[in-house]
Amino acid sequence: MSHPHLTYCCPACQRVKDQHCDGSVEQDWCTMADYVKRHPTPGPARSLAEFYCTDCSMSYDRLVQYSRTSQAFVV
Repeated sequence: MSHPHLTYCCPACQRVKDQHCDGSVEQDWCTMADYVKRHPTPGPARSLAEFYCTDCSMSYDRLVQYSRTSQAFVV
């Protein structure tokens, strides 16, 4: 019997956090296809939670910062 496995999926780019059941991280973020190849956990034992990856989070932060600075110049 396999233990439940929780991993994070970025809602923006659909990549998943590549981590083992013990929490160690092999690669940072990868495609779902690569993740399933490396971790052949049965479907019902795998759960996905939404969490923005590092790249999408930084892009969002830059977008927010840009919108704040561009609004400061509007008269």
